[in-house]
Amino acid sequence: MIILSETTDNLEIVLGGSVTTNQLRCMTSWRDRTSNTFVAGRTVTNTNNTTDVNLAAAPALSTQRVIDFISIYNDDTVNAVVTVKLDANGTQYTLCKVTLATTERLQYQEGVGFQVFASTGALKQSINQGANASTSGLTAVVLGSDVTNNNAVANTIADVTGLSFSVTAAKWYYFKAVIYYTAAATTTGSRWGVNCTAGTAAQLSFTSEYSLTTTTTTRNALIQAFDSPAASNATSASTTNNMAVLEGYFQPTATGTFIIRFASEVLSSAIVAKAGSVLYYQQTN
Repeated sequence: MIILSETTDNLEIVLGGSVTTNQLRCMTSWRDRTSNTFVAGRTVTNTNNTTDVNLAAAPALSTQRVIDFISIYNDDTVNAVVTVKLDANGTQYTLCKVTLATTERLQYQEGVGFQVFASTGALKQSINQGANASTSGLTAVVLGSDVTNNNAVANTIADVTGLSFSVTAAKWYYFKAVIYYTAAATTTGSRWGVNCTAGTAAQLSFTSEYSLTTTTTTRNALIQAFDSPAASNATSASTTNNMAVLEGYFQPTATGTFIIRFASEVLSSAIVAKAGSVLYYQQTN
């Protein structure tokens, strides 16, 4: 429970840097209690880059403002570092600090606490950070809708938009993507790789394996570069039932968004990553 009990208590939000396109959208529901009254209210606001903004302003004298619900939506086109804090007469107390990927949402609910929801609407599991990192607690990102690559230039790699997660510089991440995909024809091959919106692939190592024929696959071991392999294979096992699996570790050199990528071997011949494909990940340090 969060209670603003003094006329100098303010619940605030601030970003770690300036947005690229859009400020984050915030809504707070609260209720004011006195000895004999109860009044419900809400605050709707946007962030203001690195300037503090009130999610809920201080209550009146002899009033307790109880925070029931907070929603903070990243409407920007890049990651946002979000800090929610209590300003108690000028002294700052951090209540929650997270990195939100674009279209992710930070939510507080009385009795539950702070939670982060992925762009698909699924709850993101907490990952223990610090010297004693958790050995369990994978987070699953599920692809919410089909993503098609039928570029007019053969072998042009593109994002599997929605199969991504936020990463922090110098942290280690384990990942495994299991992707169900279709092909316009069995004579259309594909390739599957990874990338990050910032930094380099200095500490990247993963294996990829995906359909080739009904009895064989293409396997690439110990890949250590973004958007690799450079060439697509020549066929797909089926037009309707193919699978790609990518598994490995990554340590980003800069904070950004890690994302799965793919290409079609044949120009204007669609490879479609299907809704329900999943990306598992966990920060390990």
